Amino acid sequence: MSIKENYIKGIKAEFDDTVYADWQRQEGVRTIDCFTVEDVRELETAPWPRIGGKAVFINMYGLMEAGYGLYLVEIPPGGQLNPERVCCQKVVVVEQGTGATEVWQEGDTQKHVFEWGRGSVFAIPTNANHRMYNLGSEPAKFLVMNNMPEVMGGFDSIDFIFECPYVFRKAFSGDDDRFFMETNNRYRHGATNVWETNFIRDIWDSDLGESQKGYGNRSVGFRMLNKTLAGHVHQWPVGRYQKAHFHGSGRLLHPIRSEGFVMLWPKELGNHPYADGNGDEVVMEFWKAGGLYSPPGDWFHAHYNIGPEPARNLAFYGGWFEDLRPRLWGDTARVAVSTSEGGTLIEYPDEDPEIRKRFKALLDERGVPFDMPDSLFQREGALT
Repeated sequence: MSIKENYIKGIKAEFDDTVYADWQRQEGVRTIDCFTVEDVRELETAPWPRIGGKAVFINMYGLMEAGYGLYLVEIPPGGQLNPERVCCQKVVVVEQGTGATEVWQEGDTQKHVFEWGRGSVFAIPTNANHRMYNLGSEPAKFLVMNNMPEVMGGFDSIDFIFECPYVFRKAFSGDDDRFFMETNNRYRHGATNVWETNFIRDIWDSDLGESQKGYGNRSVGFRMLNKTLAGHVHQWPVGRYQKAHFHGSGRLLHPIRSEGFVMLWPKELGNHPYADGNGDEVVMEFWKAGGLYSPPGDWFHAHYNIGPEPARNLAFYGGWFEDLRPRLWGDTARVAVSTSEGGTLIEYPDEDPEIRKRFKALLDERGVPFDMPDSLFQREGALT
C-alpha cells in the first residue's frame, strides 16, 4: 500500500466515527469522499431539506484531518433558501450566478442585505441568522467552508450548532454595515500581504502584491473582520511554478484560473524524494479552473502552471485568532524560511532536479515555454 493510500485509509476510518459524519448520515444529503475535485461547479447536487435547496458534501481528506467541513449549494433561478443559523465559522465563495444575502441578529428589527456575484467571498457572522437568494436567471452555486466538524466534535453535540441561543454582538452588533462592504485596508505582516475585509466583490480580479513563494509570484492574504476563517490568493505566470513547502492540515486550495498540477510528498521523504529513491511515493494531481485540493498536513507540495494564462489559486485555512491559534502565523512565518534554516520552504537550488525535469516535459507536451532562468536554480556565487 502506498503512503497516499495508507493516509486515505487512516483518515477515512477516523472521520467515519466523528459526530459530523454521523450528522451527515442523518441529514441524508449526497456526499463524496475525495483527495481532489476536478471542477466543483460540475458536481451533482441533491435536495437538502434543512436549507430548502440542493447540495453535496465534499469530504476532502486534508480537511477531514483538520476538522473543517465543505459543501456546495445550488439555488434554482429566482429561488431562495430557508433561513439559517449555525454556531460555527462559515465562509462563502460564489462559483456562479448572482444573488443577495440577508443577515440579522436574533431580536433585531433590521435586516442587512448585500448582493453578490461570481467570485464574491464573504463570511457569515457566527450564529447570525442569514438567508440566501438567487436573483439571476441561471442556477446560483456557492462553496461553503466551515469549522462545523471541529465544533461538533468539541461539544460532542449536533444540537449545539443549530440551537445555540447566544448572540455574538461583539463580533457583529447588527447595526454595522462594515461586514458587507469591501474595504481597502491592506498592510504588510512580515512576508505576507494582508487584506482586512469581510466581503470581497470579485476574487478573480482582486489586486495582489509581491510574494516570496515563487518566481514572479503575487499574493494577498485576507483576514475576515468577524474573526472567521482566513485565506489568501496566489497568482504566478505561465511556464512557472511555486517553491515546494509544507504546513499543517486544513488548507483548501481552489484553482480559479489556468491549469496545472500539484506535486506532493510527506516531509519525511526530504527535499529530494526522486534522488533518494522514493519517487514512487510522490503524488501528482492535475487541476484546472474550478478544481479543489487539500494537501495533507506536513506534506511538501508545490503548484505548477502548465496552462496558457497566469494561474490563480484561492486558499482558505485556520482562524484569525493570533493569540489563541499561534500555529497559523507560525506556519505562515516558517513557510517563508528555507528548510536549510529551519523553515518549511525548499528554495529552488535545494530542490530535486527531477521536479523541474517533469515540469518541463509537461510544458513541452502542450507547447508552453518554460519561463524560469537557470540562475534561479544555482546558489549565489556558484560557477556557471
